[in-house]
Amino acid sequence: MADLKVWLVLIMLWVVIGSTYIGIKISIDTIPPFLMSGTRYALSGGLLLLLNFLIPSKNYLTEGKLTRDYKIGIRSRIVQLFGKKQWREASIIGAALILGGQGLLTWGEQFLSSSFTALLFSTVPIWILLLGKFLYKEKLKKFTILGVVLGSIGFIILISPTLLAQFVEINSSNTKFEFVGILALMVATLSWSGGSLYSSKADLPDNIFISTGMMLFVGGLLLLVLSVTTGELQKFHGDTISRNSFISLIYLITVGSAGWVGFFWILRYTSATLANTFAYVSPVIAIILGWVILDEVITIQLVVATMIIMIGVVLIANRGKF
Repeated sequence: MADLKVWLVLIMLWVVIGSTYIGIKISIDTIPPFLMSGTRYALSGGLLLLLNFLIPSKNYLTEGKLTRDYKIGIRSRIVQLFGKKQWREASIIGAALILGGQGLLTWGEQFLSSSFTALLFSTVPIWILLLGKFLYKEKLKKFTILGVVLGSIGFIILISPTLLAQFVEINSSNTKFEFVGILALMVATLSWSGGSLYSSKADLPDNIFISTGMMLFVGGLLLLVLSVTTGELQKFHGDTISRNSFISLIYLITVGSAGWVGFFWILRYTSATLANTFAYVSPVIAIILGWVILDEVITIQLVVATMIIMIGVVLIANRGKF
């Protein structure tokens, strides 16, 4: 049985990431996607690096001994912050997870609904297992496989009517659906999956604020460069930002940062498969929030899919590789 701390972090992670899909959709209504995403992650990363020095930690490992001395702890954090190898690792992961994963997700969501985006991104755990198996020769436990299979069944139940409707709409003259959005999301899932696996094995600072802050900050800078090279920034005028988009961006920077800390903590101390269970649960959270905020209907189909998905998550969490 996974311990209570892991479950609390997982629940927080599921809820926060589930809410960010709606936050992204609202924010890119008046802010270009790469610019919004780059600003979000650069500021989130900087915020976490700052919190690294403001929030004291109970213990530090210095010269092989645990100490509670705050000054020694600060010195330890500074050493971790300026490690060249760690920055190189963080840059690789930031490029995969933030630039390729979240950047393309945000860009693709221009053409898709927030719930549909979340559903497409829920294929991540499947790619995690396939890439882990063929690239890293990872052994898969029976309950992990069973959990992913059940999660996939729930995912299919959840998404099949939407997929059918969307593909039917492609041939309609009035369609708002763009196939390029799906293509962007699929590339994003592959990039995210590869980055997740690499991150779980990378040499990163032990301090979760430093390691997470590094990855978000580098990824955010890369997205801002992409915004400039694609002409987004040149065409953008700050006075066009709506109040709702601005509030959503602030939410993504602040509350979203907590979700990232939780994600990398799970990724570091358990497994990539468990960390990415958000891809199964967060779409359900996103749809529930759509019901609460937008008065959308919760169907029997959604209830059944949710039950199957949660059973799969419990199997992964308790018999998976951690």
